[in-house]
Amino acid sequence: MFSVSARTQYAIRAMVHLAMREGHTATAAEISAAEHIPAKYLEGIMSRLKLSALVDSERGKNGGYRLAGRPEDISMLAVIEAMDGSVRPVSCLGSQTNCSATAAGPSCLPKKFWGGLKEAIDAYLGSKTIRDVVEG
Repeated sequence: MFSVSARTQYAIRAMVHLAMREGHTATAAEISAAEHIPAKYLEGIMSRLKLSALVDSERGKNGGYRLAGRPEDISMLAVIEAMDGSVRPVSCLGSQTNCSATAAGPSCLPKKFWGGLKEAIDAYLGSKTIRDVVEG
């Protein structure tokens, strides 16, 4: 049913790696080797995380990536949305065109159920942070 993409799983591992570095930078090569993430794939992940203002990067001899904020301030929801967009347990949420029961329209009772599930997932992911993952 609801599954997390490999890209998001890798992003979370990269973010946790950076959190463990306590404000120091880590190069993409270091993250790739430590977390067993294909280097080419990691480049795209880090670009998305940077565009979403979740990581910062520095160029140069001592360059690399670091978290853009404190681990306790970065929600898991923010990381997942940076990688895959909004969590939607079914494709019809947020779109009338993807509904297989278009004739039911706003009275689609299952859609209300799925909306509640989305709210519960968002609340859980919003309440968990990178710090929570690091601390287990």
